Parts: sequence; structure tokens; C-alpha cells
Amino acid sequence: MTKKTKGEETKEKFKNIEEDSKIKASADDTIIQKDSEVEELANEESSEEVLSEVDKLKEELAEAEDAKLRALAEVQNMRRRMEKEKQENARYGSSNLARGLLTVLDNFDRAVTASPKEVEDKKDIEKNYSSLHQGIELTLKDISAVFKQNGIEIISPSKGDSFDHNFHQAMLEVPTDEYEPGMLCEVLQPGYKIYDRLLRPAMVGVSKELVKEK
Repeated sequence: MTKKTKGEETKEKFKNIEEDSKIKASADDTIIQKDSEVEELANEESSEEVLSEVDKLKEELAEAEDAKLRALAEVQNMRRRMEKEKQENARYGSSNLARGLLTVLDNFDRAVTASPKEVEDKKDIEKNYSSLHQGIELTLKDISAVFKQNGIEIISPSKGDSFDHNFHQAMLEVPTDEYEPGMLCEVLQPGYKIYDRLLRPAMVGVSKELVKEK
């Protein structure tokens, strides 16, 4: 076996290094190619997932839009119904009261029909006056009953009650020592309320301190 010279050994070493570099470069190229293939495949899969997710979101958006339109339509229908009910209540809300007052009107009509227009005899005058008075009393009772059925109450204060600005309206002040100042000393006209809402305050006279002359 022929012994290699140092130059040949060095040359061989460089040759081996060169071959190793080529092998390494080839391996690196293979790895880069595989990485590129993997990345491309991942991108394709990712794109498909994104497209699938986009389609899903579009479907959900369409469903949400449809639900919104249905809700808006329902709200509009509800508003129409409420407006119709409001108009009907404004137009026919007093039907119960009017129906009750028909009886009162009938009583007045019967009283007028039964009362003669002209009476010459004094006894007939007294008789007719008594009957008319009774008829009026009955009619007032009927009116009170109709009011009560419809939540209307009379505000009828008494003398000596304290003045209440929520239900009373002072029409005059009366100097007196019979009542303490600020008390009701006269009731000019009763008031009315419907449930908790005031229709008309009671018209009253309120006492004030009587200044006596010296």
C-alpha cells in the first residue's frame, strides 16, 4: 500500500468536507422543501377553515337579521294594537257611565211627563211638589249609585274640618271665633274624584282670626 503524501491527505480531507457540505445542503434543501409543503398544506387547510367559519358567520348573521325583522314587525303590530285600544278607550271609555245615566235620564223623563204644566188648585200644587221632590231625591240616589259603580266619589267635607289643599278650594275667608283659623266654616259646593284622581275640588270657606274692635 502506497503511503499518501500530506498534500494528498489534505486534498482528500477537503474533498470529504466538500461532499459533506453537499450532503448537508441537499438535506437542508429537502427540509426546506418539506417545510414549504407543510406550510402550503397548512395554509390550504387554514383557508378552508376560514371559509367554513365565514360561511357559518354569514348564516348566523342572516338568521339574526331575520329575527330582528320579525321582532320589529311584532313591535309595530303591538304599537298598532295599543294605539287602536287607546282610541277605543277614548271613544268608548265612558260607556259604562253613560249606560248607568240612561236610567237617571228615564227617571227625569217620567217625572216631567207625570207633572202637569199648569196647576190651579193649591192642593194639587202641594201634591205635585211633594211627588216632584221625592222623584228628585230618588234620581240623586240613582246618580250616586252610578257614580259609585264607575269609581266616582263625592268629596263632601263638614264644617270644622281642616282645610286640605288636595281636595278643597278656598273661595273666601270668614272672620270668626267659632273655629280656629284655617278650618272649614262653610261648604259651598261638594267636590268629586274618580278613584285617586281629582275631578273637582270642594268649594269651601275658610275661617280666619276675628279681630275684635276695642
